[in-house]
Amino acid sequence: MKKKILVMMLAAMMTAASVVPAFAESPKGLAQGFGGSSTMTAETNGHWIQNRDGSWSFANDESGGLWKGWVVSQHQWYYIGANGVMLTGWQRINYEWYYFAVQRASSQPVGSLYMNKLTPDNYHVDGNGVWVG
Repeated sequence: MKKKILVMMLAAMMTAASVVPAFAESPKGLAQGFGGSSTMTAETNGHWIQNRDGSWSFANDESGGLWKGWVVSQHQWYYIGANGVMLTGWQRINYEWYYFAVQRASSQPVGSLYMNKLTPDNYHVDGNGVWVG
């Protein structure tokens, strides 16, 4: 009887795990900081394009269109605005504040999300990049 219950619980857990997407709309709950601001979340299928004004966009490799929303590239989280351009600095996204690097600093590429560390202006962000004070 115990073995049957254990098998049923294991099957239920495996079923639940199989529906978790490799990439979601937000890093909340998916981001994993490792001392810097890197993540092990699956890379977004696309590539960076530098615009004429020096800003950056992320093109979807399948459709060719510009990506909008959360992107993972080279183990870093980025956010592409509604205009298709990578955001930097403090940004309010879905009622939460996030900080994206304005300039390159050691392991923090331009535009990448700060996670589990102090921002350049000395505010703390948690492991999901959300401002906590």
